Amino acid sequence: FPQQYAWQQQRPIDRREKKYFGITTYGGYYEHAGKKYVPSWGGSLFEALMPTLVLPEKERAPEGLGLNDAVHTRIHIDYALGELGYPVWGLSPSSVPGAGYGEFGIPFLGSRGYGPGVVTPHVTFLALEFFPQEAVKNLRKFLELYDIYGECGFYDAVNPLNGQVAYRYLALDQGMILIALDNYLNDGAIRKRFTRD
Repeated sequence: FPQQYAWQQQRPIDRREKKYFGITTYGGYYEHAGKKYVPSWGGSLFEALMPTLVLPEKERAPEGLGLNDAVHTRIHIDYALGELGYPVWGLSPSSVPGAGYGEFGIPFLGSRGYGPGVVTPHVTFLALEFFPQEAVKNLRKFLELYDIYGECGFYDAVNPLNGQVAYRYLALDQGMILIALDNYLNDGAIRKRFTRD
């Protein structure tokens, strides 16, 4: 967004006119702790990584969107475990135990920026492509600490501060889990099928 949009979490750095494939646009980035990135809307990990279910960003744009995906994931892990002191990470829009649905993220990772809150296992599956060891460790920690796994898989979310679980299955999240697993275990099978068309 332009500099004058004062509601942004940060002013875009190096925002200038750029040309890609003959199309003129404006580019810029945000920065946190020495890491440069393009923000999502709310700063949730879902917003950053959902396109990777069908688009090979890591392979086709390793210094662009692929790098941006990895930076968002790394900041999410470090922020939740370090800054917030949560035992698990995965801030993203999800169910709220006993209260419907909410939007959660890391404010400075988004243009508008959501605040922290509950965490959801489904974004951990999206992160498998970028930090597999951390993702598996996080899933194991979810299972160790919370009653978050039921007959149909992972429940939607948990409040890491009090351990309350949102005992709901969201079709959107379950679908992302299945596609992310398929991609991770089968060499990007869904991405390859999507990009063949």
